[in-house]
Amino acid sequence: MNKNLFVLTFMLAAVAILSSGCSTVRKAREAQDDANRLNGERVISFAETGLDANAPCTLDQLESAALMASPAMLQASQAVVLAQLAVRDIDSTLIPTLDASIGYTYSGTDVSGEWANVDGPIVSGTLNWLLYDFGKTSAASAQALANLTAAEQKLRTTANATRYGVRSACFALRRAQELQVVAEESVAVYAEHLKQMEDRFSVGAVNSYAVSKSQVDFSNAKLSLVTASNSVKVARTSLNAALALIDAPELKLAEPTIANYTEKRVAELMQIAYTNAPTLASLRFQAEGARHYVDKTIADLYPNIGINLKYDGSFDEDWISQVVGTAALTESIFSAGRKRRAIEAAVAQLRIARSAVAAEELALFNQLTAAHLDATRATDQLNVAKETAQLAQENFDIVSAQYEVGGASELERTDAQVALTSAKAAEVSAQYDYYAAQVKIANLIGE
Repeated sequence: MNKNLFVLTFMLAAVAILSSGCSTVRKAREAQDDANRLNGERVISFAETGLDANAPCTLDQLESAALMASPAMLQASQAVVLAQLAVRDIDSTLIPTLDASIGYTYSGTDVSGEWANVDGPIVSGTLNWLLYDFGKTSAASAQALANLTAAEQKLRTTANATRYGVRSACFALRRAQELQVVAEESVAVYAEHLKQMEDRFSVGAVNSYAVSKSQVDFSNAKLSLVTASNSVKVARTSLNAALALIDAPELKLAEPTIANYTEKRVAELMQIAYTNAPTLASLRFQAEGARHYVDKTIADLYPNIGINLKYDGSFDEDWISQVVGTAALTESIFSAGRKRRAIEAAVAQLRIARSAVAAEELALFNQLTAAHLDATRATDQLNVAKETAQLAQENFDIVSAQYEVGGASELERTDAQVALTSAKAAEVSAQYDYYAAQVKIANLIGE
């Protein structure tokens, strides 16, 4: 091999090495650029969600927008990417690795009082190959796969929580809006009543107390409307937060639809949760990973079997090569009990992980029981509230008619109006308590 051929070989090797990671490096540089941030790395604009501000938005549309914009979803998805990379790293353990170096030496040597220059290229390469490790890699690979599945379930948990946040915010907004309508109706009724009292007072049909009382009732109704209007604004802010948006307009909400879980028994709901609840599934796979980690710590007690092949070449008037091959069995003879303690620690981690699964099952059962009771109670309350609202309306109509002909007092009419407003508000609250309980159950069982 002459020097020109070596220089050419060196240049080709350098190009190959530099270009081997170009794609990955390019993507990494693009990720560093703030202009290339993904949804969730930045707060997206309302226009990017695809929602129509002029048309009623369904729950599905709002949930899709929230899943796209949520920073928590981005973080959970990147955790899955990290888990996938960890699996690949473990799987590559038994693949041979190759290290190489290419260089050029120049030195001056004193030979019998005269300096002689010695120069030339040098090349070296090392091949390392782990042939067998008594199950360390397979156990680590199984653990990494379990951790990957756990990360995927955590992504589902995050998506479930995002949907639950949107649903809860939507129903809270609709509750506030309907209570505002009740307050507006009450203000309109009291305003009309005040006008009637003022007209009657002007002709001497009622005394000044009737007018004063009507003014007080009207003012109280307006105060209730202010509170209701503010609740709507707060609920809109909560919905924007659930959607991970800042510039969202006042969205119109379509009529809500939600599954009815009240007819199912808690045991039936628990069976669904066992197979579908992402939080429980994530904890189970974490426990599975902990079990495989015990296998790995036990396998660490055994040696590794591998080979090492090394090549060295140098040029000094002629090419000189040397190849050395080694097969080795390596093992740590004394580690001051660290390996034994690692096994004991792995067993403790396994028991903790299994205990976390049991604790989640208990918590899930208790939460499902409470949510099911809330749903049942809300259903009963809603039926009673509807009947009460109907009766209150009938009573108000009767008292108002009697009041017009002098058969009922001002106080009786006011009491009837207060009862009607309270009954309507109670009906709205019962309706959305029912929705809230159903949404809670859906979140717990992962639907």
